[in-house]
Amino acid sequence: MHKRISIIGGGISGLAVLHYLKQRFGDDADISLFEKEASAGGTVRSLKKDSFLFEWGPDGFLDNQPVTLELIAQLGLEDRLIGARPEAATRYIQIEGRLYPVPLDPVGLMRSRLLSSHDKWSLIKGLFKRNISTDVSIYDYVSRRFSCGIAEALVDPFISGIYAGDIRRLHMSAFPKFKGRKFKKSRMCSFKGGMGEIIEALADRYKNCIQTSSPVASIPPDMDITVVATPAYAAARIVKNVNPDLAQILGLFPYAPVAVAGLAFKRDSFKKIPDGFGYLVPSKEHKEILGVLIESNVYSHRAPEGHVMLRVILGGMHHPQTINDAQERVLVKAVKEIDSVYGLVSNPIEGFVKFWPQAIPQYEINYPQNRRSIALECAKTPGLHLCANYLDGISFNDCIAAARSLALAI
Repeated sequence: MHKRISIIGGGISGLAVLHYLKQRFGDDADISLFEKEASAGGTVRSLKKDSFLFEWGPDGFLDNQPVTLELIAQLGLEDRLIGARPEAATRYIQIEGRLYPVPLDPVGLMRSRLLSSHDKWSLIKGLFKRNISTDVSIYDYVSRRFSCGIAEALVDPFISGIYAGDIRRLHMSAFPKFKGRKFKKSRMCSFKGGMGEIIEALADRYKNCIQTSSPVASIPPDMDITVVATPAYAAARIVKNVNPDLAQILGLFPYAPVAVAGLAFKRDSFKKIPDGFGYLVPSKEHKEILGVLIESNVYSHRAPEGHVMLRVILGGMHHPQTINDAQERVLVKAVKEIDSVYGLVSNPIEGFVKFWPQAIPQYEINYPQNRRSIALECAKTPGLHLCANYLDGISFNDCIAAARSLALAI
């Protein structure tokens, strides 16, 4: 008898689960994916206009996860893959309006003007400290092992750039773990046509299994297995009919609101041409701007010759009110930021804005306990599985790895 499997949610997690389940079961299972929006993809979407490419959500992934690279090969997208340009290697942190290069090695750390002499000495001493609990916030751990200055100047903008969150509330579980991979040798990658290419490839391959514009209010009763691959707040509503306790836990996950502004300029619009990858802004600067990415520096095919494409990220947990602004207001703030750093002699020729009221799940202090409780409740509900970025990592790579693991476990 064929298994009847439903997947609720057509973001990268749901699509990847579909791919791996089809690989595993083939025609021995009837698999249907339901997506409430008119097209699949979730936060992963690429918009092209007048030769400018604007990413709604993630603009790339690190090439240090073999599972992701294998998926790309299975979809026949290897020739579409592009890496970040070497000239975009330099990253900056903005302090009081000035950009300082992020040190990438011990010598650079010791010479960096981002850190005081006290912080540099604390960094050395901290390397030899042991038995510091990791069951605390990122801020508390880094401050205890090193110093408050290192937490605020280096760790805060790095983590804010990933989570748009507050390191005083984020648990150490949120700190990226590179699991022995050679991080320094990894690089950012994307596709010639943007991250949306992998979504399009998955959606096209499995179009007979995917039903778009199909919201699901609760767990369907006629399925042997259901995978809920939606954000936690949506999953809470969907699972309530089969496990109210699980729904309550899922409802506890906060999400950071984010606005993404894309700005396209002629190259001669700047007094100082933007260089490098871009920059991050520490929360102690009290700015709505979380960071700026110089997309056309990082990847080819993002802007035509003689032009520059940037993305300005605003809002986050420190400035949630940004999400209530009008698009025009967000663009004004973004342009003002670029003018203050690089100097503008003319306005952008194109502008894009995407609001994400609930963009990024926050792995806050109660995350470890909530994660354990979720696993226990799922075990009490046969046939129900969860797969999304609020569980085991928020990155594109994390989502694909989790989807594969789940598909093999079903």
